[in-house]
Amino acid sequence: MKKRISLLLVFILILVSFVGCGAKETEEASKLRVAYITMDMTSPYFIKMIEGMKEKAEELGIELSIHDGKYQAQPQIDAMETLIIQKVDAIILSANDPAALQPMIEKAKEAGIKVVTANVEMENADAHVSLVEYDYGFTGGEIAGKYIKENLNGQAEVAVLSFTQVPAVLDRVKGLKEGIKSQAPEAKIVFETEAYTRELGMNAVETALQANPNLNVVVGINDDAVLGGYEAMVAAERTGDDVVLVGLDAVDEAIVKIKEGGIYRGTVDIAPFESGKIIIETTKTVIENGAIKEMIKFPMNAITPENIDQFN
Repeated sequence: MKKRISLLLVFILILVSFVGCGAKETEEASKLRVAYITMDMTSPYFIKMIEGMKEKAEELGIELSIHDGKYQAQPQIDAMETLIIQKVDAIILSANDPAALQPMIEKAKEAGIKVVTANVEMENADAHVSLVEYDYGFTGGEIAGKYIKENLNGQAEVAVLSFTQVPAVLDRVKGLKEGIKSQAPEAKIVFETEAYTRELGMNAVETALQANPNLNVVVGINDDAVLGGYEAMVAAERTGDDVVLVGLDAVDEAIVKIKEGGIYRGTVDIAPFESGKIIIETTKTVIENGAIKEMIKFPMNAITPENIDQFN
C-alpha cells in the first residue's frame, strides 16, 4: 500500500511539473515578439530611448529584442532579414538609409509582420512615431539666434554640424540655420560639415577654428556632436560670454553643462525615455488594431538656462 501511495505521489508531482511547464510555454508563446533596429546603440539619445522601450515592453508583457544599426544600412538590412525569418510580430525601425531599407519594409509586410518607423519616415509602414524635423532644428537654432541677438549685437560666426546621410535630418539642419536667421539675420554661417558623434564634433570644431579663429557659435544635429565641439572650444580657451553652443536631444551631459552656466547654452528635449515608451505603446496598438495613418509626435521643449531647473 505504501509503495502504491509513493508511486501515486510521484505521478502527481510529474503531472504537476508537466502542467506547469506547459502553462509557462503557453504564456511565452502568447507573448508579443517585437524587435527594434536602432540607428546606433552608442548614441546617448538612442540609449535613453531604448531604456524607455524596455520599461514599457516589460510593463505590457512584450518580448523586446534590440538590434544595432551602427549608423550603417547593411547591419539594419541583415537584422531585418533575420527577423523576417523569425516571424516576429512587429519590427520597429529607425532607418540609417531609407532608400536601402525600403525593400525590406515591403518584404516584412509581405511576411505579415507589422512595421513601425521611428525618427525616419518610410513608405508603407503601419505607423510612424517621430517629430517634425524642421521644427526640431528651428527650435534649437532659435535658442542660438536669441542669444546672438540679445548678447552679441546680432553678429556671430557660426559652425553647423550636419548629417546628410539621413534625408530627414536635412530638414533639421535647414531648421537650425533658419532658426538662427529668424533672430539674428546678420549672423554668418562660416563652416558646415558632417559631424554626428562626439569625436567627429570635436574634430570638426578644431578644423573650423583653424580656418575661422573668430568662430563663436556652434549648433548641431545632436548633443553628442556639439559636446565634442564643446571640448574643442574649451581646449582653444574659447569660453567667454561671446561663445554659444546649442545641441539637440537634451542628453544628461548637455543638461549638466547648461546648469553649470558656461558656453553650452541650450538644447531641445524630445524626451527620449518617454518617446521610447510611446513607440512601444504605438506598436502594440498597431498589432492589435491595425495601421495608424497620422504621425505620432514626440514631445518637444526648448531648454535654456532660464528653464533648466525644470529638468533633471
